[in-house]
Amino acid sequence: MWKDLVSLTDNGLQVIASLPSGVEVRKNLTRSGLTDGLGMVGAEHFFLFEQALDDFISLATSAHPDAQNPHVIAEKKDAQACLILSEQDLLASMRVIGAYGGKPLGGVQLIQLLQQENVTKGINKLALKKVLIMSHQLKPGEEFVQAVAQGKPPINGKDARFIPLVKDAKKQRLTPQERGGKVDMLDLGGTINVAENQPLMKRIPSTKGTDGITVQGKLIPAKPGKDAMLKESKGSVISAQDPNILIADRCGMPIISDRSVEVDDVLSLSSIGVATGHIKFKGNVVVRGNIESDMIVRATGNLIVDGFIESADVQVKGDIEVKKGIIGHNVSEGETRSCLVKAGGSIRANYAQFSELQAAQDIHLSVHCLNNEIRVGGDLVVCDSNDRQGTLSGGSAKIGGKVICVNLGVEGDTATSVELFAHYQKHKARQTKLKECYKQAQEGTMNAIRKELEFKKRPKGERNEQERDTIDRLKQNANKRLEQVKEAKEVHDTQLEMLLERNTLVVKSRVFTHVTVLFGSEKVITKRTHGASTFSFNGYAIKCQSLFDKEALEEEL
Repeated sequence: MWKDLVSLTDNGLQVIASLPSGVEVRKNLTRSGLTDGLGMVGAEHFFLFEQALDDFISLATSAHPDAQNPHVIAEKKDAQACLILSEQDLLASMRVIGAYGGKPLGGVQLIQLLQQENVTKGINKLALKKVLIMSHQLKPGEEFVQAVAQGKPPINGKDARFIPLVKDAKKQRLTPQERGGKVDMLDLGGTINVAENQPLMKRIPSTKGTDGITVQGKLIPAKPGKDAMLKESKGSVISAQDPNILIADRCGMPIISDRSVEVDDVLSLSSIGVATGHIKFKGNVVVRGNIESDMIVRATGNLIVDGFIESADVQVKGDIEVKKGIIGHNVSEGETRSCLVKAGGSIRANYAQFSELQAAQDIHLSVHCLNNEIRVGGDLVVCDSNDRQGTLSGGSAKIGGKVICVNLGVEGDTATSVELFAHYQKHKARQTKLKECYKQAQEGTMNAIRKELEFKKRPKGERNEQERDTIDRLKQNANKRLEQVKEAKEVHDTQLEMLLERNTLVVKSRVFTHVTVLFGSEKVITKRTHGASTFSFNGYAIKCQSLFDKEALEEEL
């Protein structure tokens, strides 16, 4: 029925409904079939004027004469869009309504819409592209909203902040620590401390903040933060390199306060034992008494002990000076020593026995070194200032430099092992490598010379300047390489000779039996007692000379 009642206007933009003359409709004319009727004229997606449609149906069913007049009941509409500003103009969103049989949105239309609302900042081109795509896909009258521009909100400035770079010693609680499921009553947590020039507190300056901007290009001012400065205190100063860093001008324990850190003096203790717990300190430690059994001591500076170190684990990065002695327990072969003393610098003590001593530089013991395990990067000296006392006996010693002692070994055939010039094998490997490099460099030079001779044997017409230049460069590089390797080899050989001459074993009084002296893979074992002697190594064999007649001892060691 509706196909006889509807038609398009001449421009195809509207749908006209009219009752043809002589045509009657039933009283129950409804919208049923309207979609098919509109489809017949290609207007099924047009926008319906609901009121106009209801009015026409009423006129047609009542046979009113006005029903024969044209009534506009539908209209073609293009896709529509509008811009919505929100969040104090920081966000611009585009609302799109699907076309009613009309055209989707175009790029020019979107640009014009942005210009109308003065939206110029934070435009998202991908979002605009999505709007265009969706305008093709939307059903008639369907809505779609997409954010297309985003401004920048203001970022308010932050107040100045003061960040402690160390823990507060006042707040430390010394309590026994649990290790491996067991409580160690000697480990009370370690001492909080700092070293000289260590950063204590950092100032983060206040910031001005960053102004925001709306999508229309209007600035939104930011609020600046409040500022404050670091304060110097006892034991702390502001760094000359960075005014925002507070550093320690001494070693000690840090105490944190408002905008500052105070540093106490160097750690000084009457003794180290059960009352103090283990000690871990960044700086120098002075112990007026003893370091007792089973204690652990760590320090980044030097350690001075007026008394003894007894069966303790003591390791510092600086020097260790023990006014009396270092004492461990006698243990069976293969068992761990009860006393470990290790220094990044040197160790000086009156004597040491049944202990493990390690020093990156030198070890100097005045009275004796008895049954110790020694590792020293420099020299080992077991001798007092008058050369009257100083016995090195028992245990083993691996020395990077030389050894000086009054007596070596002891009566009763107690085994004593001394390995000198511990880095000899490394130097020897270096020497071998340099020899091989020198041989290769010589071969490279000869190869360049052979190429030059072959080039000169050829007729002049077969030679060219480019090949000549290449051979010259090859020869120059080969000669340069040869000179470099030769110089490195000669320097190393000289250094090795000097080290072999220096790194000797000097015994100023007596050498007893059952003493093993090692240089690299070479070793000798004394089978009888000698007087004052010097043991040296020439790279091939170990020699023993008397300190008095300077003649090599040919008899059996």
